[in-house]
Amino acid sequence: MLENNNSVLCLVTCPGGSNVSLMAYKAATLLEKEGYGKFVRLGGEQFKEKDLKRLADAAKYAKQWVLIEGCIKGCGKKVLDGARIEADKHFLVTSLGIERENKIDYTDEELEQVLTAVKAILE
Repeated sequence: MLENNNSVLCLVTCPGGSNVSLMAYKAATLLEKEGYGKFVRLGGEQFKEKDLKRLADAAKYAKQWVLIEGCIKGCGKKVLDGARIEADKHFLVTSLGIERENKIDYTDEELEQVLTAVKAILE
């Protein structure tokens, strides 16, 4: 359990199922494993109450919020807005020129691009 000392960077991603949202999710998972922060997972529209509870719990120890959004639809931002949380840093996967597609496939190279770009905004 994380200490309640307001010292944790919280990573949040959009809850979608497209290639770019899945890359955002995977990137946040890897960043958490590498010690960058705590990944707060969101379920999306069907799980609004659970999402609000997770975000409220995380807000107790969050020093900074980083939103990794797959595309311009802004699904992750909508969830944060509903919890009255503003992301300190916001990254859009499609800003790398990766096209949003309704598929679950992405390449290791694309994921590496996302990781590198998000790490750059964290430093």
